[in-house]
Amino acid sequence: MPETNIAVIEKPALLLEIETPQTIALQKENIVELELQRIEKAYKGFRVNGLDDVQGIIFLSDARKYCKKVRTSTVRICKDGRAPAIDEQDRWLKIEKYVVDRVLNVENELIAEEQRIEELKEVARKEEAQRVKEREEELDSLCLEFARLGKVVRKDDIRFQEAGIVQELLDAARKAKAEKEATEKKEAERREAEMKRLRDEKCAADERAEAMQRRIAELEAQLNPPAQMPAPEPMPEKEQEPQGFAASQAERVEQGNEIAADKPSLPALPKLPLPPTNGAAKNAVPATPEPFRMDETTKIRQDKTALITFAQQVALLKKYLPVVHSEKAAGLNELIADQIEKFAAFVTKKAEAL
Repeated sequence: MPETNIAVIEKPALLLEIETPQTIALQKENIVELELQRIEKAYKGFRVNGLDDVQGIIFLSDARKYCKKVRTSTVRICKDGRAPAIDEQDRWLKIEKYVVDRVLNVENELIAEEQRIEELKEVARKEEAQRVKEREEELDSLCLEFARLGKVVRKDDIRFQEAGIVQELLDAARKAKAEKEATEKKEAERREAEMKRLRDEKCAADERAEAMQRRIAELEAQLNPPAQMPAPEPMPEKEQEPQGFAASQAERVEQGNEIAADKPSLPALPKLPLPPTNGAAKNAVPATPEPFRMDETTKIRQDKTALITFAQQVALLKKYLPVVHSEKAAGLNELIADQIEKFAAFVTKKAEAL
């Protein structure tokens, strides 16, 4: 039989291990490392040279049968060898299952209970969050109520206060606001009454002014009688009559001055129109006396009195400034009062300088 080159694949030589239960059992059947190497060297890669190679066919059959014997023997020996281990493994598995099943039943109950506790914790957390939210909303509502009542209160100021104390603070704020509103109402009623009194006084003053205007018109009618028509033709022999007439006019003007002295507060009388000065009436005697004219000193004295009276009335405006509560408005009131005083003093100074 021709020799055949066999490629030997190196594998871990487990059968070279000494005094192991497996090697000892296989050695009894001559299954050793050297025998495996011989089988691989003798049979691996063997080929029959066709149907005419009778010896090769016989050698192939014998080699197969020998390999089968070694293989089945190895399977049998290993199966017998590991039977106790399998039994031991079964016992280990049974013990494991027995213990695990019993403990797992308890563990599953504990897991379920733990999940229930976690669910309760989540419910409690949500309830606590809801309570905190409702508390914050309640504090916000209380702060808004205090603000509506005119008192500034922070949430931290009442967060840890007892409900009774907070209610007392609310009642006190409501009472203070009611008292303040009542005071403001009384002040508004007082201002309204004062304004009504001033309106009534103004109406009375207007009525007195109208009565005085009527009286002035009557005096003007008395001081300014209807004009007389001039004579159609002047008489030459009576050239001295105009002087007499002028003298009578002077007397009437003097009488008018005396009447005006008795009424220093009367306004200046209006001027009456003069007669025409054409050629025909150039030397004619005026038929109407010249109206009474107030001198400049009297006018200045009356204007000064009117301006000083106006300055005094302006100074009275300080009494009608509104009642304010804030610092800014109070500062504005002081500024307005100062400006009123300065303006009244300015008018008085300028009037006295006339």
